[in-house]
Amino acid sequence: MIDGFSFAQKELLIPVILGSLLVFVAFLVKEWNTRSSGRFALNSVVALVTVLALMCIILEPTKEVEIQHQQGLLLTSGFVKEQQDSLVRVYKGLEILEYNPKKSIRGSLDSLTSVLVIGNGLEEFDFYKLDSIPTTYLPNEVPSGITRLKFTQQLNLGEDLIVKGEYDQPKKSSFLVLQDSRGNGLDSLQFSDASILDFSLTTVPKVSGNFVYQLAEKDSLGNRIETNPIPITIQEKEPVRILILNTFPTFETKYLKNFLADESYEVTVRNQLTKGKYKFEYFNTKASPIYQFTLESLKQYDAVIVDTETNFNFGKSVKNNFENSIRENGLGLFVQPSELFFNLGASTSYFDFKRDGITEVQLSGNSISLEKYPYNFNEGITITPINIYNSKNLAFYKQLGLGRVATTTLLNSYQLLLKGDNEVYKSIWTQILDKIVKSKDGVVDWESNTAFPKEGDPFKFELRTNLEEISVFNHEGNRVPLLQNSTVPFKYSATTYPKKKGWNTLAMEGDSTTSFSYYVYDANDWGSLRASKKIAANKKQFGNDPKENRTVMVDRPISPILFYILFLLGLGWLWLSPKLSAEN
Repeated sequence: MIDGFSFAQKELLIPVILGSLLVFVAFLVKEWNTRSSGRFALNSVVALVTVLALMCIILEPTKEVEIQHQQGLLLTSGFVKEQQDSLVRVYKGLEILEYNPKKSIRGSLDSLTSVLVIGNGLEEFDFYKLDSIPTTYLPNEVPSGITRLKFTQQLNLGEDLIVKGEYDQPKKSSFLVLQDSRGNGLDSLQFSDASILDFSLTTVPKVSGNFVYQLAEKDSLGNRIETNPIPITIQEKEPVRILILNTFPTFETKYLKNFLADESYEVTVRNQLTKGKYKFEYFNTKASPIYQFTLESLKQYDAVIVDTETNFNFGKSVKNNFENSIRENGLGLFVQPSELFFNLGASTSYFDFKRDGITEVQLSGNSISLEKYPYNFNEGITITPINIYNSKNLAFYKQLGLGRVATTTLLNSYQLLLKGDNEVYKSIWTQILDKIVKSKDGVVDWESNTAFPKEGDPFKFELRTNLEEISVFNHEGNRVPLLQNSTVPFKYSATTYPKKKGWNTLAMEGDSTTSFSYYVYDANDWGSLRASKKIAANKKQFGNDPKENRTVMVDRPISPILFYILFLLGLGWLWLSPKLSAEN
């Protein structure tokens, strides 16, 4: 193509050139006998111009032009028509685009210099579509309804199901009711006013399996306003065996072992009295002292909690046995920190720290303060935060093969018990232990990365396994492509697109015992919650500050009038030329 010029019908270029060349050659052959008349050369030139004009009419030539002020308005779910009309009046020439997650808008965006987004915003998996174009998001107001929700999707039989959240602008005197899968009320509360309200509902499931509980909103007369599903997987509780190793007794260990015992963990505690002499304590398990940390002896435990001094004084062979047990058998290791721990270096402590000077932290969404060591984690791709009350910088774990090593910067967490904050203490240690305790199936450890899977949308998940050859199939029986982690070879990530609402299953080929169940929501479920999360994600991604327009080059069609004129003049001359020759 000539620089700056192109054709709209590029796919017809070769056929049109060949056809035009054939027509021109046929004309020359036809007119060859008239070359003595003196008009052969002129007629040939006119014929060539006529054929070229016809080619341009068919191919529709374009010229590349620079555009600096062609804005687009992207309408997403929940947009307000009045806001659209107002923006159209202010920004003349706005190109209106409608967002649909199942349809691509990349072609329409290529010619725009900037984009305004209104409504609830894009799905997070579509953010990349606007990476190359300046985008300003004008957010909706947070809708009325449940805008924050937290519950544990997998429970052991006998554990409390606690549903917590935040309701924005509830109807006065209306109710929230937690119902079982048959619609029976289990717990409820009534809104006394229309302000933002934190709520908490609790029940104790009695049977194991996959269930869909309901969170229903009812008016003051008991009429249902809205109902949303709460999918729960309830498992038979299996004993978890924990070994605690301390150089000397501490208050932290004293309260921790009592908590674990009350929660039915099988706990063995070993405190060193003098060199080679130890004191053992046993909770919910038979007496079985452990002196040598061999691979075989460590297999009987699901997690080990060890203080810094004990861990530091382990010999090389013992450290190797621990690390091999972590990598190959999935053992979890939690290191109770001390000042020494933060100065050992990543090669010894598994983590890297920086001093921040902060000795107290307030838990997110809570008025409770906790002591901490004046250090923070140097975050990196090899460590993962453990979410403690939405605070993601207080505890981390590192994946080592099938197992994990974890620690925290919190100091003297037992003080929560002394203050009567038992639930907070329980939550902290449950969240930590849930991340490191050895997987009971011993073959595959599944983890969902999508909070609210929807029909047809991508569902992202991870799995960890020491199997060398693995194949995962989705609910429809189709193989799911797996991406192996380059730094953690035991870890795989994948994406599937569920086609069925309700419970779906992922399974390993030839082994139904390692299946993983997840719930796919209806598009209308948790509307207020999903809208509020989407608004927050879009505000974080795009902000609402106006961005400078980019300059884009687009192909604009050249007016075909000139080509039509040349074509008609050429045909006219070729029609008239033989008649003029005959008169002469």
